[in-house]
Amino acid sequence: MSGFGYSLLGFLLAIAILVAVHEFGHFWVARRLGVKVLRFSIGFGRSLFRWRRKGDPTEYTIALIPLGGYVKMLDEREGDVDPAERHMAFNNQSLKVRSAVVFAGPLFNFLFAILAIWLVFQIGSPDIRPVVGEVAGESMAATAGFRDGDTLVSVNGREVQTWSEQQFYMLHQAMKGNALDVTVEGADGGTRDLTLDFSTLEQRNLGSQPITSQIGLYPEPPAAMVDRLVPGAPAERAGLEPGDVVLAVDDTAIGNWFDMVDAISSRPGEETRLTVQRGDAQLKVAITPDPTEVDGKVYGRIGMYMPPYENARLRYGPLRAVWEAIDYNWRMTAITFRSIGRMLTREMSSENLSGPITIARMAGDTVQSGLVDFLKFLAIISVSLGLLNLLPIPVLDGGHLMYYLVEAVTGKEPSETVMIRGQQIGIALIVMLMGLAFYNDIMRLFGLL
Repeated sequence: MSGFGYSLLGFLLAIAILVAVHEFGHFWVARRLGVKVLRFSIGFGRSLFRWRRKGDPTEYTIALIPLGGYVKMLDEREGDVDPAERHMAFNNQSLKVRSAVVFAGPLFNFLFAILAIWLVFQIGSPDIRPVVGEVAGESMAATAGFRDGDTLVSVNGREVQTWSEQQFYMLHQAMKGNALDVTVEGADGGTRDLTLDFSTLEQRNLGSQPITSQIGLYPEPPAAMVDRLVPGAPAERAGLEPGDVVLAVDDTAIGNWFDMVDAISSRPGEETRLTVQRGDAQLKVAITPDPTEVDGKVYGRIGMYMPPYENARLRYGPLRAVWEAIDYNWRMTAITFRSIGRMLTREMSSENLSGPITIARMAGDTVQSGLVDFLKFLAIISVSLGLLNLLPIPVLDGGHLMYYLVEAVTGKEPSETVMIRGQQIGIALIVMLMGLAFYNDIMRLFGLL
């Protein structure tokens, strides 16, 4: 399957799952609170499949356009209602019932995100050890006292097992501009307590690259080991095999994969001797890197694939995973909420906003990389969908809740004129938001963002 095929498959699968979860929230709570549901639809437009269970008043539908869904409830504002069923019409429910039904959609998105991350913690998430490979000179990390070879032990008193785990805690604190206490174990075995002061960090650029890169902290790189070979490339012709470890390039010792890449890329077309560890034996291998032009410069390439970066796995027991999943999603929700707020106030660049094209590409990538990555992707998008729907914009769930708040304060529903004008404003805001998201997507496609 092509990259486009994976993107399309991943996007449609993700949309179908998340829309079903959201609409099921409305549906389930409405039914439990005595509201009659006429139709539960995944997708819009012409029905492809429809069915009705015996004794169930709801028609279930899968429609042609899989980019949304809806729950149609009995409502006197949308048609005639049998007097015997007026008590089951949505518009005749109390304010609390109507609010609960509307809020249920975003709530189920948050609950689904917790379930998805719980499953990730049960399966185990591939990751890398929280070991510092390099500290950039004159960076925030260097100022705080980090050193090459340090192992991160805890962040704000919380033990960390992997690099991504501590990155997540760091980003959460950085978004709040708070100081972060970090305990590290040095290469000599001694521990040190360090403090990162995020109040000086440029908030506008937080979403542009990993937080650790912004403060000058980089994980230990993978070993210079052959994972796979490009057929017919210099490495294969020279007799290298998967599992070989490069120890030296022309008698210059190699410590990791990136050292090897730097050494070989600087020798295009030059015969080079590699010292290679294969099992218990050391070999000398002569190889000539192919000259390859990139952005007007010529580099040497030998056709080797880097080994998997992951050397750790983040996993919890079933009970602890429940709390960890809740905590993870709380932090993710807080980060997403702050990001949306800062984009609206222009404290953070709107370039961080992604649209359907970028989401589809991410969906395709995660589908290809496996269940764990796809579940993480679904959790992130589910939280974003839940928060987006809670924005106080008419036509969204948050807009309806805003009207209900007005009703609770004033004691009466907003007028039909106000509702219509609100819908017009809401549609205009959504169109503007989607236009900006599409613009960012197109700029990314052409490498301009």
